[in-house]
Amino acid sequence: MYKPVSDSSVPRIVVIEDNPADVRLVKEGIDVTDVDIEVSVINSGREAAERLTAIGADSPEDHPNLILLDLNLPGKSGFDLLETIHNETAFPDVPVVVVSSSENPDDINRVYDLSANAYVMKPADPDDYIEMIDATVGFWITTVISSTND
Repeated sequence: MYKPVSDSSVPRIVVIEDNPADVRLVKEGIDVTDVDIEVSVINSGREAAERLTAIGADSPEDHPNLILLDLNLPGKSGFDLLETIHNETAFPDVPVVVVSSSENPDDINRVYDLSANAYVMKPADPDDYIEMIDATVGFWITTVISSTND
């Protein structure tokens, strides 16, 4: 059965980002979407791995609908987290959008090799950053239809 990600409950977004300025811009971008969204922010890779793997399969209401992931994190890299999300969580198919300032083609290719759903660049201009988050969240939360095991 297919249903919109935001079907019967408030969508949950996990933001994994250690830069406070970027966290602020992400939150502003999510606010612009004009959709009721629950946002959790995690500031380190190690903490993200611990928190995400602790969410059980028997608690689908706690599974995120979208993860916004920075690559350069303290404790555990975004690359490592992609592997953790897909191999060690109860929600291996959750959409993961990498939000990074890296323009390195090797980084971009590696992210896709590790099953990220999208790679978006962090714009330098704050207004463009907010607009990019608004578009990204709008697409993954209100437009995309995901599969469920209902």
